[in-house]
Amino acid sequence: MSEENARPTAESVCGAFRTAFQQFGKAMAPPEKIECHFREARKQVLMGLRELIDDRIQKMSQTETKGTRVPVD
Repeated sequence: MSEENARPTAESVCGAFRTAFQQFGKAMAPPEKIECHFREARKQVLMGLRELIDDRIQKMSQTETKGTRVPVD
């Protein structure tokens, strides 16, 4: 079988796809300034979620009053 008629191996096909996807990823990557902005925004969202969780834990930790007082005349 001649080399031009040979079937491509799975490794060569996967390697070609990997190279193509890496080049695509590099071409579509945002500039560093935008990447930094998104990273900081993601951090702020996580910090907000932490505050929500901390608040909920604090409310669950408080002792609940049993019953209410009603003045009787």
